[in-house]
Amino acid sequence: MRRICVSRAWKQAHRSRLGDPPRGAGATTAGPLFQGTVYLANMHFAGTGGPWAIPAIDLATVVQYLGRVVNPIAGYASQYGPTRLTAGPLLPPFTATVANGQYTDQQLQGWISQVVQATNLPAGSAVLVLNPPGLVNQDARERGGVGVLGYHGFSSVPYSFVNALGSGFTLDDRADLYAEAVSHEIAEMTVDPRADASNPEVCDGCGTNCRGPSAYRSFFDTSGRYIGSDTAFPPPFPFEFFVSAIARPAAASDCPAPTAACAYSPPGS
Repeated sequence: MRRICVSRAWKQAHRSRLGDPPRGAGATTAGPLFQGTVYLANMHFAGTGGPWAIPAIDLATVVQYLGRVVNPIAGYASQYGPTRLTAGPLLPPFTATVANGQYTDQQLQGWISQVVQATNLPAGSAVLVLNPPGLVNQDARERGGVGVLGYHGFSSVPYSFVNALGSGFTLDDRADLYAEAVSHEIAEMTVDPRADASNPEVCDGCGTNCRGPSAYRSFFDTSGRYIGSDTAFPPPFPFEFFVSAIARPAAASDCPAPTAACAYSPPGS
């Protein structure tokens, strides 16, 4: 089954080919980029068949991962405009009640607004939500043999949603359970925080949406130094963590983007 990350803007526009971005010669930004802190939600879901939650040890790994990837993601995203990106601590637990093990994006937006209000998150915050296996977000479920890994949107703050593909997370995510989609959605949320199609979806041309199994990832060592980019996973060299590749602006609307637009170090590194 092919798995993709789909943007909220495309879904709202009801594009017929889920996950295929518009094509053209480059892309420009019409609105400002996100500048602020990404917080990981600590969601607990209750209801018949539950409860559901990402294990605490896996949430801790994602917080560690966010702390590593915000700098390279901001470096790549800075090609599209001024931005800064930091990682915040894990938010306090929040319990949401679901029916029949399912919920919708509209419900999710309401919960995110409640989380923001309850925790007094400052302006310039964004929230990442990981969905535990066995629980279904009806707006991010398999369609026509295509599995949706995640998307980004806007509620009272920008947010990213990711379907976790299992448990037992590691920083290098060699099991491919979360990092590809988390980095993809954080990067695209950074460039397009309103999720309104005013700014491009910067990972799609280099990622699984357009390249399928030949998607590019950018790899880094323990010090955060760029090692290289590769379509093989795991790559033929040691690494500490990776991010979904971010296309150069001139190729941001290409599907697929060429290798030279996907395999490069973060500007300024």
